[in-house]
Order: sequence, then C-alpha cells, then structure tokens
Amino acid sequence: MARLRGCTALTAAIITGESTGDARLAGMVYVPAGEFPMGDDRYARERPARMAQVDGFWIDRYLVTNAEFKAFVDAGGIEPPLHWAGGTYRDGQHDHPAEINWVHARAYADAHGKRLPTEMQWEKAARGPAGLEYPWGNEFDAVRCLTWETSAVTGAHSEPVTARPQGASPYGCEQMVGLCEEWCEDDYDAYPGADYSSVGYGVGMKVLRGGSWIFPMTHARGSYRCFESPDLDTTGYGQLGGPGFRCVLLDSDL
Repeated sequence: MARLRGCTALTAAIITGESTGDARLAGMVYVPAGEFPMGDDRYARERPARMAQVDGFWIDRYLVTNAEFKAFVDAGGIEPPLHWAGGTYRDGQHDHPAEINWVHARAYADAHGKRLPTEMQWEKAARGPAGLEYPWGNEFDAVRCLTWETSAVTGAHSEPVTARPQGASPYGCEQMVGLCEEWCEDDYDAYPGADYSSVGYGVGMKVLRGGSWIFPMTHARGSYRCFESPDLDTTGYGQLGGPGFRCVLLDSDL
C-alpha cells in the first residue's frame, strides 16, 4: 500500500471551545479520540504509513499571533525574539503568526497552562479522520494556503492567521499548511518500523510540520515532516520568517 488515503467527503463536526462555556477553551476546536491514517509510504521520512490512535484534545483554531506573543513578552514572560527590531513585530502584522523558536513557543504554552501539540496530535488535527492529503481534501489548491506557488508570484511572506478559512481542516483548524512551519513537542526521530535514517534523528532536533510560504505544495501535505534546533537563532526571521506554533489542551488538563 503506497499510502493510507482518505475520502474528501468524510469530514468531522466542528466543536468550538466557545460552545463549552469554558474560558480556557476560547479560540480552540476539539479533536475527538480515535484512529486516523498517519504517515505516507511514498516519502522516506513519513513511512511506514499506519493507523494511529490519539486521545481527545483541544487545539488552537489559529496560529498564535504576534499580538498574543507580544502580550506575553510585555508581561515579563520571556525576552522578545531576536528579529523583533526594537522589541516588537513589524507594523501592521499584529494578526500575523508569531514566528519564533521552539524554546519561546514552549515557554508561551507553559505560561498559559497549555502544551505544544505532539506530532500525532498535529497530524490528526490537520488531516482529519480520513487522513486527507491536505487539510481541505486530496487535491492541492493554491487559494487555500500560502505556499511557493503563490508567494513566488505575489512576494507575500506572511499574512493574517485568519486569511484563508477555505483551507480549514475537518476539525476547523486554519492555516495548518503553508504560511509558516509549526513546532511540535516531539524530538525528531524515525517512526516505529521505519527503513530510513536521517541525520536529524536522535540529536535533539524538534519536529516541524505544515510547510511554509517558501516551500512548494509537496511540503503542504498533512503528513510532511521536517526538523530544526529548538534554540534556533531567529535573527534572520525578519526577512524570511520562521516557524510558528499553536497550543493544545488535553481532556485530562481540564
């Protein structure tokens, strides 16, 4: 079997945190417990494809924004990212994703009583119960995400986290592919039973998911994996951008 491929017609009901009345869940959507197809046998880093089981969890509908991260910095939570000139983000980018290293992302999650998603949680939130190729279905659509197919023409390197609702996943998560890569909690390593060895395995790198504006459509697949150092120097992010993040809460956290 080349991969475990789902049907575009199979979607999930979107359950928002606001519907629960619990303020801790504001801006989050629910991913129920259950199996989903994870991985893709066509790509060395992503095999073997398999059915994976996750417990239910809540995940941010949108990437954490510059304004949200700035509020954390201003409250004394952590020092500003190195690429924030004068200690702040660029004018007009308050609702763009906060592009930071893993250490900063984890500190924000911890301070808010949340977590970074595991790789398995992230992939289920992106692909849904059917294991879709892309969050919206099995066919690429450049209108639904900001990847190289668009940025090479328009020059766009960033945009508001709410800019592409048509690219939402079956659970309602937006901008999960394209725009910027996303940090996961996990160390980067081989999947169980893998026949491929990467120089990044087992050396303390952290998993990145989702591709970005600088990568083509092949990186915007829900199963795509990459990696980077958790304490990555973000000085160059001012020009090229870097990874963003979103947070999760487990049922057991509530």
